[in-house]
Amino acid sequence: MFEWIANFVATVPPQAWVLVPIVAFLESCLFVGLFVSGIFLLSIVSVIYAQGHVGLPVLVALSFAGALIGDQMGFYIGRMAAPLLWRRRAVRRQLVRRKRAYRKYRALMNHAALPAVCLGRLSPPIRSIAPVLAGVSGVAPGRFLVYDLVACALWAGGLAALAYGAGQMTS
Repeated sequence: MFEWIANFVATVPPQAWVLVPIVAFLESCLFVGLFVSGIFLLSIVSVIYAQGHVGLPVLVALSFAGALIGDQMGFYIGRMAAPLLWRRRAVRRQLVRRKRAYRKYRALMNHAALPAVCLGRLSPPIRSIAPVLAGVSGVAPGRFLVYDLVACALWAGGLAALAYGAGQMTS
């Protein structure tokens, strides 16, 4: 039953590891991440790991790097977009109407940034949006970097566990 999987794994070129950081980056990019599923990355890492040409720690490190770069890019896009948003009269008018809700949101992002960033990284529907929202809401860059390192490490650990399990199923 699993012969076709073994044949597929054998046909993937050893240089396919180059796709790992690219797909991890795309998965965390603003808007693109909404369409690139984590299943693609898990499949690529599992197949390359099953081949045995590249070790799981290298694949996970590449995934971690791609995700971290994508998150940081999204965060800085949010930081650059914030002044442009506040200049728009429609946005300012909405903020005046919803000043209390905006203050609650901003306080939540400043006080609970670690859980928000971690849950954003671990939640596929908001993975690409959470860094941008953190940038727009004014989270300090150093603080976001530390929290994002933790979030990406947790995410990469989960990816490693899933890829290892999938690799064990095919062997």
